[in-house]
Amino acid sequence: MIKHWIICLGSSICLACMMFLACDLPTQPEYGPDHPDPNPTGLNPAELTGINPVQGYLKSNITIDGSGFHAVPGNNMVVFGSKVGKVVSASENQLVVTAPNIAGETVQVKVAVKGSEFWSNAVDFTFLDALTVIADEEINWPNGIEADDAGNVYVGSAGDGMIYRYASDGTVSDFAEVPVNGSIGWGPGGDLYVCEAGEGKIVSVSLDGQTITDIVELEGPRDFDWADNGNMYIIANGAILLFDGAEVTELLYLEGEAKSCRVFADHLYVTEIWGSTIWKFPVTAGGIGEGEAIYEGDSPCALEVDSEGTVYFSEAWETTLHTIKADGSSEDLFIDELLTPMRYFTFHGKFLYIVYPGWGDVGSALRVYIGVEQAPNYGMQQ
Repeated sequence: MIKHWIICLGSSICLACMMFLACDLPTQPEYGPDHPDPNPTGLNPAELTGINPVQGYLKSNITIDGSGFHAVPGNNMVVFGSKVGKVVSASENQLVVTAPNIAGETVQVKVAVKGSEFWSNAVDFTFLDALTVIADEEINWPNGIEADDAGNVYVGSAGDGMIYRYASDGTVSDFAEVPVNGSIGWGPGGDLYVCEAGEGKIVSVSLDGQTITDIVELEGPRDFDWADNGNMYIIANGAILLFDGAEVTELLYLEGEAKSCRVFADHLYVTEIWGSTIWKFPVTAGGIGEGEAIYEGDSPCALEVDSEGTVYFSEAWETTLHTIKADGSSEDLFIDELLTPMRYFTFHGKFLYIVYPGWGDVGSALRVYIGVEQAPNYGMQQ
């Protein structure tokens, strides 16, 4: 009797479980014209007929022509070798894609479309080198660096007392005989402004390199930038100074030595190298407001800002380019690919130009592709 009862009980439990599972089974949807399958299969693969341009830099927008693409950008996946690009816009016959972070190699580009189980055919795309050496010979103690719209790059040699012009075709010429010792950059009137730290002044050089004009006398100027109200901020002997066109005012002395500065969107950014801090100060009519430390690390040195508000900086003994984005996040670029120390930066177009002053009397200048436009030059607007 007991055995029979156990068998009956077990059968009842199994039956109950089956009934419970049966009640819990999902209802299979029926797809049709009024209820399309959100994940269809069986579509033909996309076909690529062309890519334009066939070579370019990381973060460049690339146009892919063909057929069988999905009109919803997110329903297309575009791979460049082993990395995925970002689809910016899409139609059935064309995709616009932002190329991923690759440099110096040719890869195959393929497209997968939602609803197809197969990749498209492949086309080649060549990523250009994102890092270029501007000067293929050693420069005698290079300091500031600047570039123009024609592709010329200007590098100041403190050892030679000369600013050299490196043309886009590789030729080198003397631009201006100036005892440069510090940064250089475009300023009011389109002139090239130059720090002469050893001479105790900042001068301007005309576009033809022939006319040199004293702008302001002060001890040990190393870097400068302008606010949109016309005030010039200067880094000299570890302090932040303001030049209003008539007189110089010391705004703040940093014990850890102010090294570089840039103005962007009503804020002044300053590296304090031995204080291991990057400061962000609100720009005011009479100078600066209370500072905010946006980075605390190991000896930040050179500094630049792009049009999106991303701050680029170097660490004194590292060969990596560091960034702080406007949202506070950070990213390292060109990891262990550059030189140390990287002392002077300048932005032009979508390129960042870097000076490696070297040890002793030699150094070099580099150009790296960033893919974002430079920030406004308020000095040029004066």
